[in-house]
Parts: sequence; structure tokens; C-alpha cells
Amino acid sequence: MTRFRKVIERLAKGSSAVALGVARGIAGWLKAGEKLSDFLVRLLFLGIPLYVTWRLLAATRAAMWVFLVVWLLASWRATRPAKEETKAEEAGLHPEDLAELLWELTGDRKGVHLARVAQQLTKETERSWSTKDVRKLLGTAGIPVRHSVRVPGVGVAVGVHRQDIPGSPSPAPEEARLQEVEPQVNPATATATATATTPYVRQLGGGGTATFIPDPTNPQRTAVKVEPPKEG
Repeated sequence: MTRFRKVIERLAKGSSAVALGVARGIAGWLKAGEKLSDFLVRLLFLGIPLYVTWRLLAATRAAMWVFLVVWLLASWRATRPAKEETKAEEAGLHPEDLAELLWELTGDRKGVHLARVAQQLTKETERSWSTKDVRKLLGTAGIPVRHSVRVPGVGVAVGVHRQDIPGSPSPAPEEARLQEVEPQVNPATATATATATTPYVRQLGGGGTATFIPDPTNPQRTAVKVEPPKEG
């Protein structure tokens, strides 16, 4: 009797988990529409199969039994005991690191696909990651997964929308500010420049002098001032 009770409790918990997962999946699929028209179209496509399924279950008992068996199997599998060690624990990947990785892969787009996350995790941890592993990892971290995430240039697939990623993207590094730098003067160049513009005097025969005055605006031009010898 105790064993039978455990089976019933497991099926009850699994049924609640399956119902909650289906509800979240449908809600995420409806929210993935970018416009109101997308939401209405998705709602229409959702209503038609639900109506057909309901009519089929109400018409034949066989379909109802098949649905019941499938539901019980899904409920039983939903409550399987988790493994003691997961790939996330083995790889040492914390929720904060996972969120940072998601922001890095998302960039300025609307989200990132699970396949892209699995590819990056396989590259960084040197372990083989599948989309199923990534989904479990996101579930452990409490990050929801949407069935339809549009990534430009790639398409629409199962992934994580940027609105569901915890935290915020890392700020872009600030551009280096331009600093005012005073012009540096080479001492040798300064000395040569001062020497080139300094007048110099040359003694002439008979006691006269010639003063050479370089033009500071034109190095090729020099003014000469000649003074005759003084009479004794």
C-alpha cells in the first residue's frame, strides 16, 4: 500500500509539472510574437488543434485512453530523481557565469539560441554539450526558455530572450579620453634653433666689425651690419 501511494504521489507531482511546463511553453510561444497580429495568429493556430483534440477525445474513448497513457508516462518521467552531479557542477559553471555568457552571446540582438549556447559551452569547457543539457542548465539557474526566439541572420529557434536573462549586459569600455599634452622640445634642437637666430660679430681688417643677424622667419636670409673702424 505504501508503494502504491508513492506511485500515486509521483504521478500527481509529475502531472502538475507537465501541466505547468505546457502552460509556460504556450505562454512563451504567444509572447514571442513581436506584433499584435503575430499574437492573434498564434492564438488562432493554438485554438484550432485544441478544439480538434477536444472533439476527438469526446467522440471516442480509445483516443481518451491513449491521451491518458501518454500523459501518465510524461508525468512519470517528469519526476525522475535528478543526478547527484550535473554537467554544470562538473564544469564549475555558476548562474552568474551563465548569465554573463548569455549576455555575451546575445550582444545587441533579441536573444540567443540554445544550439549556440551549447556550442560555446562545448568550446569553453571541453565537454560535449547538447541543447537538452543547456535546457536543464537553464532550468537549474531559473532562466526561462522560449520556443521561438528570432536572431537576425540565423532565424527562429528555441532559445533565451534578452528580457529573461538576469542582470544586465556589461557596460562597454569607455573610450580613452584625449589628454592635453604639452609639446616636448628636444634640448639639442632648442639649442640649435637659438644659435641659428642669435646675431654674431666678426672682426674685419683695420678694426672694423661685421654683425650678422639671421632672419628668424627665413633661415636662408641674413642681415649684415658693417661698422667701419673707429678713428683714433
